[in-house]
Order: sequence, then C-alpha cells, then structure tokens
Amino acid sequence: MTLSEDSASDTSLVDITAERPYHSDEIAEALERFGALLRTSMDLSTLLQAVSAQIVATIPGADMAGVTTLSADSGQPETVACTDERAVDVDIDQYRADEGPCLESARTRQVVRVRVEDAALRWPQFAANIAGMGVASFLSAPLTIDERHVGALNLYGFGDHGFTEIDEVLLQVFVAAVEGAVWNARRAEQWRSEVDGLRAAMKTRATIDQAKGMLMALHGISEDRAFEVLVQQSQQRNIRVAVLAAEVVKSLTTQ
Repeated sequence: MTLSEDSASDTSLVDITAERPYHSDEIAEALERFGALLRTSMDLSTLLQAVSAQIVATIPGADMAGVTTLSADSGQPETVACTDERAVDVDIDQYRADEGPCLESARTRQVVRVRVEDAALRWPQFAANIAGMGVASFLSAPLTIDERHVGALNLYGFGDHGFTEIDEVLLQVFVAAVEGAVWNARRAEQWRSEVDGLRAAMKTRATIDQAKGMLMALHGISEDRAFEVLVQQSQQRNIRVAVLAAEVVKSLTTQ
C-alpha cells in the first residue's frame, strides 16, 4: 500500500492518532523486531503464531490477534494461529454465522475496520453470537499465503475505541511483510528442489552415458543401439533406465 503525501505527513499522523498516539521511534523499533522475526527460520504455523503475538505487542488497543484461512477446495474457514483462546471463540461465532469481519476481509480481499455498534448493523447474527464477550473493536486485513491459501489477519479489542487509520496501515505493513517472507521462503525451497533435481539428472545422465560406452566397447555396437539395449532391458525388468545403467556399470567394472 502506498500512502499519499497528505496521509504520510506529520500533521496527518497527529490527527489520525490523536486518541492513542504512536511514537515514531516505537514504530521503528517494532518493525525492526518484526523484520528480525521474519528472518528467523521456522515453519509457517509457528511464524503466523509469532507474527500475531508481535502485532498485539505493537498496536495499541489490540488485545487479541489471530489468522483465519479459507480452504482452497471448500472455502471453509479455519483459525490457524491466535494469541488468546477467546479469539478462537470469536472466530468460531463468525464461522457459525457465516459472516463477520475476518470472513468479509478474506472473501473480499479488503481491510475491514469496525466498532461493535457497526458490527451489529452489518452482521446481526455474528453480533448476537458474540454478545457478552466484551469484544468491541475489530480490524481484519486480507492475507495471501500462496495460491491455495487465502485468509485474513485479525485484531480484536475489548475497548470500544475502535482501531485507527494508522492501526490499519501498520497491520497492512505487517501483512505485506509476512506475505513477502512466505513467498521468499517458498521460492528458496523451489530453487533448492530445482538444484537437487538438476544434480540428480546430471548424475543419472553421466551413469547412462557410462553404461552406453561400456556396452559399445563390449559388443561393438553404436551409441544408439547401446541405448536401445538399455531401454529394452529396463522395460523387460520394469525398472528405470538409470537404475539399470548403474547395475551395468557396477557389474562390468567389477568384472
């Protein structure tokens, strides 16, 4: 997300955060800690859990956080990370009503920021489900983990202050960083797999070439004929050509 010049100015930030002011040094330190967290090697579920905790520690008024994902096949929602079991209860009430801030954010790919009175108007069944829980402020931002996993990162506050525009911007910064870290990690894994595959292919190619050369020398046949012999034998024995070639090399080397 790109901030406009007006929204990025000091004056605008003071207006936005008049109720619960941020300090630039605190934000910088929080983002630095968050960056260090993303550079730490961990599995996805652990990462999302750690990210949720870091966001609660950074954004004032965020008492709980969690991550909802939607199944790529059925679209069914699931809470895959949370900082408080009560956040799971809020999520379940959304899933039961099939409405609410996290579902709307995940489905529309838009940020959703509401107070409890607005929630009652937009999602009456969900609001009825959570009545008495004490959650009064909601902020959800869409999260894309990969092409098969979409969802939302959700903040819940017990105060009726409502989240601010700067809270919204910060949450989107966190989300973008998470998406970038996950994408980079998956790309790195793909590159490692490709390198391993190339190494295996090169090794296999070398073994087959060696087996062909031995058959050519032993039987006085052409390179094409030697490969045909390997293919025929692999089909008869129902094993891969590379495996048969390795056996040929081992057998003739021993002899």
